[in-house]
Amino acid sequence: MGSSGLIAPPPPVAGAPAAEVVTYFTAHHVGLEIESVNLSLGMIMLIVFVATLHSRIGIVASLTALAAATTIAACTLVEVAAFQALVYRPDPDSARATLLNDLQDFGFLVTTFPALLFLAASAYAIVSSRALPRILGWAAALAAALQTVAWVSFIAPTGPLAAGGIPSVIAFVALLTWIVASSITMVARPGAGAT
Repeated sequence: MGSSGLIAPPPPVAGAPAAEVVTYFTAHHVGLEIESVNLSLGMIMLIVFVATLHSRIGIVASLTALAAATTIAACTLVEVAAFQALVYRPDPDSARATLLNDLQDFGFLVTTFPALLFLAASAYAIVSSRALPRILGWAAALAAALQTVAWVSFIAPTGPLAAGGIPSVIAFVALLTWIVASSITMVARPGAGAT
């Protein structure tokens, strides 16, 4: 999940010119196929991570986080399907290419809504249960707040603030950073309570 954008550069933002979209998907065909598999496997790992988190904490808030993570996975897999439908065609026509590119960009953007719920529920579960260090709970709250940064993309015209642009990347990096920090903590402190 974290290597998305590393195998191939991020796709054009929503509203990008058709020629830019077609050129991008033609030039990065193989890398994008690898990223599609990577993201799909990442969603399985996300569900396992949150199931483990819920197992450790075991309250309604952690169950809410699990449900939200499942929604994130569903949204992401639809995004991957749109992405793959475009990558599948070696020379896509421009109308289909721009439509599918915009769909995957906005799919990425709407994933911030369940991500906010996931992070906020995780924050509450961690802070209230103290099953993990409270700093992870506060970090989850910060990452949840950063999900709202991406919402500017709903009204931004094409460009760096459009869907799939800088605000979406900020939200994704916040989510991913928190997941990595929590995963490391859970491995380093299996079953240990917070101090």
